Amino acid sequence: MSILTLSTPIKEILEKIGGEPENRAVELLISGIKENLKECELEILEFETKYGYSFDVFKEKLASGHLGDEFSYSVEKDAMRWEDLIIEKKNWIEAIKKIEHLMR
Repeated sequence: MSILTLSTPIKEILEKIGGEPENRAVELLISGIKENLKECELEILEFETKYGYSFDVFKEKLASGHLGDEFSYSVEKDAMRWEDLIIEKKNWIEAIKKIEHLMR
């Protein structure tokens, strides 16, 4: 049993690529999610490099005042974006796990 239903035109395109169309579609979906995950991880790495800390250490230092004014625009903007990236990374990983579970 397939976990998705493809329209005839999409099915024909995926058949030309090779493999079972439904499985190929899922593989491509996972591949796209992994690309988004990589981009997310690279952006997280940029913040870790910029500040020299993991996000948890950054938050501690920010709250204790070791990074200056925690409400300065640039620091607050980085903190919010970094936190969003942590959540986004978790969501991408969960999506891959769910899809892989459905494929079993």
